[in-house]
Amino acid sequence: MTLIDSGVGTAGDPLTTPVVLCVYNRPALTQKVLAVLSRVRPRHILVIADGPRSEQPRDREKCDAVINLIRSIDWPTRVEWNVAPNNMGLRSRIQSGLSWVFSRVQEAIILEDDCVPHPSFFHYCTELLDRYRDDPRIALICGTNFKFEVDSGPASYFYSRYPLIWGWASWRRTWEQYDPELRDWPKLRETSWLADYLGDPLAAAYWRAVFDHVRAGLNTWDFSLAFSCWRAGALVVQPAQNLVTNIGFGADGTFTRAPDAILARMPVHEMHFPLVHPDRVERAVACDDKTEEIAFSSSARKQLQRLEAARQAGAAPRIWKPITRSQ
Repeated sequence: MTLIDSGVGTAGDPLTTPVVLCVYNRPALTQKVLAVLSRVRPRHILVIADGPRSEQPRDREKCDAVINLIRSIDWPTRVEWNVAPNNMGLRSRIQSGLSWVFSRVQEAIILEDDCVPHPSFFHYCTELLDRYRDDPRIALICGTNFKFEVDSGPASYFYSRYPLIWGWASWRRTWEQYDPELRDWPKLRETSWLADYLGDPLAAAYWRAVFDHVRAGLNTWDFSLAFSCWRAGALVVQPAQNLVTNIGFGADGTFTRAPDAILARMPVHEMHFPLVHPDRVERAVACDDKTEEIAFSSSARKQLQRLEAARQAGAAPRIWKPITRSQ
């Protein structure tokens, strides 16, 4: 793994919060994220880059193209690199990379190469990182919003239990509580903890299967973040309007392969300032119910409906397997 420091940029850049850019082998997508970064000109960028797969001859070329794009940044900034020489896979690369990030900075804004934010996302994150820096009730700041038509009220944001990671920000204190292996899950699985926490038997069945798959080695890292937040009883902030769009749905996506998925390329909106803060720290239950329905256990509900239809038709039911959500 290579660590390179490109130097310290000059003062006066408008964005002082460190920005983390997680990249791999998609230069066209990375360039779109860099185009937005060029508008806010962060002073400090930390790059987490996965390496090429040995069985894919073109990977080296594409990974190098991504690195060269970042090296061509033309505004004064400090760039630090954490580059894997060989492919580590999504789970190990992001986990090890973010551990490196939070060993170096106390807080950061994190973007993957397919997550394109509205420029106002950065001001929103910076202000709320400052507001909730010392509040352990809040684990992270999210840029995405999956509640669709559900009204969250007059505030600029609301509180949720779902740490959505298509553009987010957090602190070292949150990452220190991150449990990549879900060490407590086998013990908790035998209790009513998950069902009590979610208050929905089908959602609990879905997440039970997800956590089982993570324990078995599922190649993703964000479900461990959800488990860690829930285990700590922490909430996250979500914007009242969506601030980040995921443009990575397609054949080269890890989990986001359906270009017509409901969460693909959602429109983004500008966050207006000054921010209107909620009156109290209280979870927006209706918004969370919609997020659960759309992004998570909707797959389980559809499977259940198909099983019931098959039962009524006298057909042999197929065993349900959890469907990993888009990432």
